[in-house]
Amino acid sequence: MAITFLLLTVLVQASTALAARSVADAAVAASVRRLSLPGADLAGEERRLAQTLESVVPGAAGVGVRLFAGPTSTWGIATIEWRPPGPLLVPITLHSRAEVPRAIPP
Repeated sequence: MAITFLLLTVLVQASTALAARSVADAAVAASVRRLSLPGADLAGEERRLAQTLESVVPGAAGVGVRLFAGPTSTWGIATIEWRPPGPLLVPITLHSRAEVPRAIPP
């Protein structure tokens, strides 16, 4: 019986981790795309991304966000301390990264 409970716990945590990682990837990619547009605010976009990740990633305990705007591309990195539902078997940190070319007016 204990093995069944442990297996079920691991299964729920793995599926929730996949969902959390997918949501984080989409949020970081959207933020980097917005940052690539001319006139985008780097600090404002970092705050917006951090707030988005805290609100939409299930089980996010701590969020770290870094966005960069280079001359030819923009990229972002997010680190999320993730607390799964149920008992915390091992600490889990999710990393998400996205990069897109800058939109340069003709």
